[in-house]
Amino acid sequence: MNERDIATPHLSRGWKRTLVALGTLIGIVLGATLVDALIAARVEHKISQNLYEQSNLPSPPDVHLAGYPYVWAAVSHELQAVTVNAKDLDVPGFGLVSVYTSAQYVTIPRAAVFSGDIQNAPARKMFTRLQLDGVSIGSRMGLNDLHIQNLEDISPRGGWETEAILQGSPKGYKRPVSVAVSLRIKAGDVYITPTRVIDGPDSTSATAKIVDGDDLSPDAQRAFREAFTLKLSGAELPLRKSPMRVYVSGGSIYVESEQFYTTVSLDDLTPHVEPLPEEERPGL
Repeated sequence: MNERDIATPHLSRGWKRTLVALGTLIGIVLGATLVDALIAARVEHKISQNLYEQSNLPSPPDVHLAGYPYVWAAVSHELQAVTVNAKDLDVPGFGLVSVYTSAQYVTIPRAAVFSGDIQNAPARKMFTRLQLDGVSIGSRMGLNDLHIQNLEDISPRGGWETEAILQGSPKGYKRPVSVAVSLRIKAGDVYITPTRVIDGPDSTSATAKIVDGDDLSPDAQRAFREAFTLKLSGAELPLRKSPMRVYVSGGSIYVESEQFYTTVSLDDLTPHVEPLPEEERPGL
């Protein structure tokens, strides 16, 4: 028997031990990952239910806890992010809106990692984003058929822009008007201001012809600009702080606010909304 014949079985046994050890390690990692995900999911569900039970939300919000592994926060005492996405909120004067809130790099005690009870916790940043669709903005403008689209990228998933095209039928008109607008924030209030009438009907008739904005009469242009002009007071918006940013994307207008180096509790992660009748709230 030569040296090669002797070495081959020994090498095979070595590879088997290596594969067994590798398989065991992979199993441990997968098991730990699964346990970590289950713990995070349990805490997310607990936070969601607590927010729902202690607020006027129409349904339990979506909650996500960022950071992997999640349980490492029990050692570091820092939660990478907790985000709450509350949808279909009935806000007076706006109709149904959605509010996304995220507290980032939150310092919490070990017990809060497993209980989800976050109270007066220091956070590097608090971010809130309000989504207003055509129905919400249209209700403020008195337009029942308002459509919103990006000015530059009109695809359904267009990127965010501070200019937009609004289309709707002003009071007294049967056919829609298209107007280019700018979106700006001044002194904590949101302003939607027409910059150009793109096109519109040449009369109030249902059979009116849609003509270029430059071909409309000065009176019609003035009326259309007034119909699409809107100021949203920061005090009216369901935001914790004054708006800092406004833009349009994918057929909605978004308004955002930010706070840096603040403290956060669970009730800071949901907006104040009007309560629904008890019979309309889903079961807890």
